[in-house]
Amino acid sequence: MAVDFDAKLTSLAADILRDAVQVYDRSDIERWLVGYNPVLAAGQVGTLTGGFPAISGAFPAIGPVRADTEVTLKKVFGLGTQLPAVRLPAESELALQARSSPLMSKLEILARWLGPNGRLVTTDDELQDADTADAARRLGVPPEYVSYLWEYALTSGWFGLYDEPGSGRTWAVHGESASRWADGDDSGALHVWAAVFAAVLATTLEVAASWDRDFSRKLNFQGQGAAAGVTLFLARRSGMSVADLSELIKDGAVGAPVWSRARRAWDTWIRRHGDPARLLLGELTDLDAVIVPESDGDRVELMPLALWAMREQFRLDGVKVPLLPAGVAHMTAADLVAMAEGVSEAQFHAESAAWVTGRGPERAARDLLSFAAFSGPLPRLSAVELTRGIGVAAHKAWRDAMQRPELRGYARIALSVMASELPESTMPLVLDPDPDDLTWVATDLLALACGEDNPDPRRIAEQFREAVPRGEESWIFDLMSRSSHPDVVQVLTVLGRHHPERRVARDARRAAHRAARNRTAARADVERIPLRMAGR
Repeated sequence: MAVDFDAKLTSLAADILRDAVQVYDRSDIERWLVGYNPVLAAGQVGTLTGGFPAISGAFPAIGPVRADTEVTLKKVFGLGTQLPAVRLPAESELALQARSSPLMSKLEILARWLGPNGRLVTTDDELQDADTADAARRLGVPPEYVSYLWEYALTSGWFGLYDEPGSGRTWAVHGESASRWADGDDSGALHVWAAVFAAVLATTLEVAASWDRDFSRKLNFQGQGAAAGVTLFLARRSGMSVADLSELIKDGAVGAPVWSRARRAWDTWIRRHGDPARLLLGELTDLDAVIVPESDGDRVELMPLALWAMREQFRLDGVKVPLLPAGVAHMTAADLVAMAEGVSEAQFHAESAAWVTGRGPERAARDLLSFAAFSGPLPRLSAVELTRGIGVAAHKAWRDAMQRPELRGYARIALSVMASELPESTMPLVLDPDPDDLTWVATDLLALACGEDNPDPRRIAEQFREAVPRGEESWIFDLMSRSSHPDVVQVLTVLGRHHPERRVARDARRAAHRAARNRTAARADVERIPLRMAGR
């Protein structure tokens, strides 16, 4: 029975987020998600071992969901079937964190205050003024804050409403969530916490808006908190700052086009009540869902409880978020690459260094390249970059990788770069380079950097750097210009247009012109072959 009820709570939490975010009718969410998630920026999500199928249409326009359409987070945010992996503590540790949450403690106090018989509520399902003041004294909070706790409790099922037959009166009573929480079961505690987490995201800003309806009616706070929470989860690699979240909520609340009346209402709201993002983050901090930095420019971090809850809700909506092993020693090469887009750059460097040390450089390189050979463009480039970071100790693995067409181009680049660092007795690493060895490099770059209508120069530079070491661009471009790969001209053209470094962009444009001339000359040679044969 408990398992069934936990599933019901998970469904409730997902429903709360869906109801909130489906009203988010601003296309700005596309810009924010793509800007802060490298996987989405590349237009690629999917299984690590089978390639990364592109998101339909790169990113659909997000608007109100029709009533006859099943609402899921996957549909609302235009996601594919898989997102970057997460690492989580054991269930018992997560449950302990949930029970120590200050906000959950407040809800427990509120439940004890409500008592076994419940309390009468108004026709608007609110506490009466005297009860609000009494609850505030019991909680040690301002009376206006009781409204937030009350909404969290009703939305999450912590409290329920009971209509007394024949009297026209409504009572607030303990709900199923409060009962499940009191059971003391770890799984139940986590699922109840997730329902409250969803309620905080969905209702905090709406409660704030109810305190100043004159100005809030000119703004759209509905759905902004939930959209911010989901975006934080999707952007956990590059991270979002307090300033970023504030801008996101402002864009959604003000709307587009930005009417002067709405902008004035926003400015007035900030002067009167402060930044809505700070209010939301304060509630999430009290729930132990986020860590908020002191500076507005530093990144907000989701705590393990929030990662667990978001993973559960995405899973329910058909989006897989793989779970990484608890320790580095148990991670495979696929696990390590899967981690790359789900943690900060500093954490990933630390984890990958520990992984290589634990395995030994040569074995680590072989594992990574074996994984890369059977992967799609994004994980292959990540695995190649990790292997290149191992340095000279990976040279035997690179030599063996020359036997695989998917890796031969990368292997030639890596071996050529490290040739001067190897002992003189080492056999020549690279014979005459073959332009067609770069076929897979060109294909991967095309899939990642060139598949968008409006490529991001910063992202293109990152992807290109994963494939080509700094200082080797001209040599690689020259080889690519002589390749017979049919898409190499397009790759070079896009790099020439969008790479942010002028020197690299210039060299790419020149190589694109040479590649186009080579194509023309090759076609002319082919067309002359029948004439030569006819003259024999």
